[in-house]
Amino acid sequence: MSFLTDWVPDVTHEAMIRLLQHAEKVGLPNTDECTFRALFMAAVHDLPEPPRPRFQTEWQRFDLLVQVDEEATIIEFKYYMRRRTYGLHGDPLAYKGGAGPKNEKEFNDCVKKLRTSLPPEVGDGRLVLIYDRESDRQPQYSFHRSYGHLAASADLMDVRSLTVGRLEGRVLRPSRA
Repeated sequence: MSFLTDWVPDVTHEAMIRLLQHAEKVGLPNTDECTFRALFMAAVHDLPEPPRPRFQTEWQRFDLLVQVDEEATIIEFKYYMRRRTYGLHGDPLAYKGGAGPKNEKEFNDCVKKLRTSLPPEVGDGRLVLIYDRESDRQPQYSFHRSYGHLAASADLMDVRSLTVGRLEGRVLRPSRA
């Protein structure tokens, strides 16, 4: 694999596999965007061909900067999962993190940021979206209803769909404004 090819979907797929393996130990509801980002970086690091990448998390206003030689890629992550919380004695409490207008606004704002705010010396910007298909239990909103049918448009040059177990992934390449 070369960094001159589209490596982000393959790395995302590998990170999804690693996330589910990790979740066997800690439970999928106990994973978050930072967990996924760390597993994504490990998957990039383990690619066989390129020289070792350099990473910077929270670079400027972006989640991750990946550099290999002179190539720079910005990756933004959106990780959505509805979680049930429990009291100290196991009594069920409220849900957290469900699908809805707030997540959709954050997602759309992120696409806009990648379209309009990438530094000119950064060659590529991506949005990696991961959501738990099985956590969609709300009648009015669902992650799949919000993101399952994303397609190329004026704002998105490319959308790649990935599925690993109960995880759905989308790797989006926003158009530059």
